Amino acid sequence: MATLEQILKGRDDRFAMQTSLIERYRAPLVTCTMNIPGPHKNSDLIQACFDKAMEAFIQRNQGVLEEVARQPKETGPERYFIVLGGTNLYALKRRLAFFEQVFPLGRWLDLDLKDSDGKAITRKDIALEQRRCLLCHRPAKECARSERHSLEELLALTEKEMLLFLKKM
Repeated sequence: MATLEQILKGRDDRFAMQTSLIERYRAPLVTCTMNIPGPHKNSDLIQACFDKAMEAFIQRNQGVLEEVARQPKETGPERYFIVLGGTNLYALKRRLAFFEQVFPLGRWLDLDLKDSDGKAITRKDIALEQRRCLLCHRPAKECARSERHSLEELLALTEKEMLLFLKKM
């Protein structure tokens, strides 16, 4: 179980890793993590689902991305990919958002893109709406801020979908 302090430190560490990799490779960067509700950000189930999702992600992005780092952490698994030269970043962001929308566990994936200056390319930059809530399909940030759904509801759905996903694989 990750504490709030560990989760916040994990964000800071991820930012530092992103900055370091962008500087080292002088290239845009994709960071892949999971959106897991609650304090349990990693487990055998989460890691297995993330690994399967990354297999599909890598297959669909051959020739566009190259993996440069991975870190399984208590605060959740992380993988980092540099963007190969000549790739249109806005088209890539649309591709990442599409993967999040159509992949069976895509709603639990977080595929972030930063340009070679470290600036995030967001859904808003490509005229896409905000991500939707796992349960009611309202804007996810709205539900999170208002605590519209219980943690138990979110965790039950997450576990159910992850087990179903692995069963089908």
